[in-house]
Amino acid sequence: MPVIKLTISKDLRELSRDFHRLLDESFTIPRPSLMSGTAWMPAMDIYEDGQFLYIVADLAGVDVENLELAMEGRFLRVSGQRQPPAAIARKRFFQMEVEYGPFERVVRIPFPIMPDKVEARLENGLLLVRLRKERPGKVSIQVK
Repeated sequence: MPVIKLTISKDLRELSRDFHRLLDESFTIPRPSLMSGTAWMPAMDIYEDGQFLYIVADLAGVDVENLELAMEGRFLRVSGQRQPPAAIARKRFFQMEVEYGPFERVVRIPFPIMPDKVEARLENGLLLVRLRKERPGKVSIQVK
């Protein structure tokens, strides 16, 4: 009698992992861009060091005048619009991969930050945001 090796448990684990990842990405951070039908979402890197949280967003072709950043509680909202260059507005395309139009990304800040110490600049098509972590102070508690 032939032996048939089944890998169902491995496939189910991968399916379960992918399903949970999809749920985490879709529902743990408010993503109004998915609901409002905006055209695209910029790629982002988020990292930290001892004092700061850094966010780098790929916003090539976005003018600073068409960019808005807002802190909303523990969330940073980056929104704006990328306009196509006037020279290509009415051309016949053979391939079109660059996305234009409105965009929005909302990033959950994983720890308290100092809102008055947020710095942002647009440099060479990259939005660079630096948020200073809030340091918990030492509090003396008197016992009665």
